[in-house]
Amino acid sequence: MTKDALPIHGSTAVVLGPRGTAYDVLREAFESVGVKLVDDTGGQDVAVPDICCALLTGTAVLDSATPSAPLPRGNLARIAAAMAGRGSGRMILVLDGGGGLHTGVPAEEAAARAADLAWWRQLAARLSCHGVLANQIRVGIAPCLSHRPGPQRTAAVLRHLPLRRVAQPADLAAAVLHLASEGCGYTVAETIPVDGGMGLTMVPPLRPSRARTESTEPFDQSRGGADLFDLSGRHCLVVGGSSGIGREAALELARRGADVTVVARREREILAVAHEIATLGRRAEAVRQDVSHLDALEPLVERLWSAARIDALVYATGLCEPEAPDHQPALRERALDVNYRGYVTLADALVRRWASDRRGGAVVAIGSAGAGFVPGLESYAASKAALIQHTRSLAVSGGRHRIRANCVQPGLISTPMADASAHEGFQDAWLARIPQGRAGLPGDVAPLVAYLVSDASAYVTGAVLHVDGGLALGGLPPLAGNGGLA
Repeated sequence: MTKDALPIHGSTAVVLGPRGTAYDVLREAFESVGVKLVDDTGGQDVAVPDICCALLTGTAVLDSATPSAPLPRGNLARIAAAMAGRGSGRMILVLDGGGGLHTGVPAEEAAARAADLAWWRQLAARLSCHGVLANQIRVGIAPCLSHRPGPQRTAAVLRHLPLRRVAQPADLAAAVLHLASEGCGYTVAETIPVDGGMGLTMVPPLRPSRARTESTEPFDQSRGGADLFDLSGRHCLVVGGSSGIGREAALELARRGADVTVVARREREILAVAHEIATLGRRAEAVRQDVSHLDALEPLVERLWSAARIDALVYATGLCEPEAPDHQPALRERALDVNYRGYVTLADALVRRWASDRRGGAVVAIGSAGAGFVPGLESYAASKAALIQHTRSLAVSGGRHRIRANCVQPGLISTPMADASAHEGFQDAWLARIPQGRAGLPGDVAPLVAYLVSDASAYVTGAVLHVDGGLALGGLPPLAGNGGLA
């Protein structure tokens, strides 16, 4: 896979932070896709890079050989202002640690990092309306970040990870390339956890598992860079692929080399999507199926599997209807069937297959920011919340079988369902709380789905990643001017 297949934002990048292993990982990642690494001298006459990476690594909790240094806020603010003036740019913060509170971290380090991260997220919110996207990558235990916890402490950490291995350079490099890509255009101040599921706070199983428990490398370490995004030879099952996010996800998977089976209720629409996939040179199959007919789903998986192994499930279907007292019980049951039970039935059938053949698999569930606190959407919210929780639990139980499970949480996305169900005033109220100032498109979500399906995210599991223009930051609508960028 080339830079053309994974379009990167611009052609120059700068890395701010100590020279060493992490710096070298980022340099090699950018060079692999034709991006030139340039030095930052701090001068006003220096050309503005297209991509800026900052390293906030060296946490004491992972016995880093290189102590953590403060974030270079002055340089970052200067570069950010220049990017904003130009109207484009990508900024990426790489930090280490597992999220949450670790008593092994000195209180001063924890406080300094919290302040740096709050400063960064505030900057990200202000930059987003100027065409500059700032996001974070949090890396778990990683020798490539100079972590040296020793064999006993490493084993103790791995015991609490669904994916029982340390982070490899390719894991960090791929996450950086995703955030630096043109397709990552509606993600603001989001954190990709490249940590093997460390942030899930997993408790080891109650009973010994018969699944493999040794450290595993789930992809060929000779591959790297854009090659990890290549889906050639994979077969993906996309549920809800007739329109909106599901349709665009199916097409994006095909563009990256996957064969795709599209499942939905509307036959004409899925036949059209299958035809588009075929024109991309990939094998396509259209299956008309209502996922609320639960008894038909496991036989469907068995039939599809008998023809070709399924490597990934993308569940993008959904039922979103406002509630009314006269049909509330029926709506609640149907919402649970479409948004949750259908997903669980399909995922269970695939997990059994994947655990049996020991080749692993990937699950990507599409949640919704509308599953928060929107009046009249109680059943929709509950069913989507169940989908998210099940996915994170699946990440924990499936990790030993090399099964990864992640959620994508879209915000206000212009889809047929959203456009039909949300009146203009409702959408205006949403837009007032989105720092980027626009609604998203299905094409903004599809690249993240493809990343989570691919080996590029082989060390990402149990994540809930937002594609919402910054809505998840949770700020109020502007009560005053946006202020400066510093």
